[in-house]
Amino acid sequence: MKDVTFLLPAYNEELSIGTLIKKIQELYQNSHIIVIDNNSTDKTASIASKLGAEVIFEKKQGKAHAIQKGFNHSDSQYVIMLDADNTYDPADASRLLELLKNDDADLVMGSRLSGDLEKGAISRTNVIGNYLLSLTARLLYHPISDVCTGYWAFRKEVVDYLLAVGIDCSGFEVEAEMFAKVSKGNFSIREIPISYKKRTDQAKLNSFSDGFKIFKTLINYKMKSLEMIFLVFTLLTALISFFDISFLRIVIV
Repeated sequence: MKDVTFLLPAYNEELSIGTLIKKIQELYQNSHIIVIDNNSTDKTASIASKLGAEVIFEKKQGKAHAIQKGFNHSDSQYVIMLDADNTYDPADASRLLELLKNDDADLVMGSRLSGDLEKGAISRTNVIGNYLLSLTARLLYHPISDVCTGYWAFRKEVVDYLLAVGIDCSGFEVEAEMFAKVSKGNFSIREIPISYKKRTDQAKLNSFSDGFKIFKTLINYKMKSLEMIFLVFTLLTALISFFDISFLRIVIV
């Protein structure tokens, strides 16, 4: 078993998938590369397969479904997940892995906004939106500068945890959901700067509708935690009241 697996969720990425796989193979010769094809209508799967990557297929449309499929097919101690559009540099994975292997973190996220951002790689609107979403995540969960990043490094324990608690969403809000759940799971989370460059084709994310879903996801999972705390508090209050009344009855008798 290879100790590092690269997961590449992909939907119509024939223009970039080959270049990305070759880079990973050159830099990490003993790694396992899994491409999760999410109903691509182009040559993504055939290109990846010819280059020696394992290609699996997820029929349920949505990035979250593709990620879950990849998690279920990985048994490595360390899992690197990055988008298949070749906007992330595989060379940065070595620094993410170093933190995992030195037991300095259970999850490492690559921050585009604090790293080397190519001009035009992220629009001004998306930068502002990402800042606001990351601020929300930071206030509700854990210090973070780029909650929407697609570059993640997991220890196997974190992958197993996410599979156990489940991933509920289907689309681009998956990063926000994973971040919220891992933050509540008593894991060590670190973030390091990475490089990020422009896509070779049009972005698939909708700035406003997907941004709202991400914000809603961050709020919803915090509310669920607060509801659980309120429920526990209510039960404890009821139990205390019950025992107080029972004690009084015993004293009176």
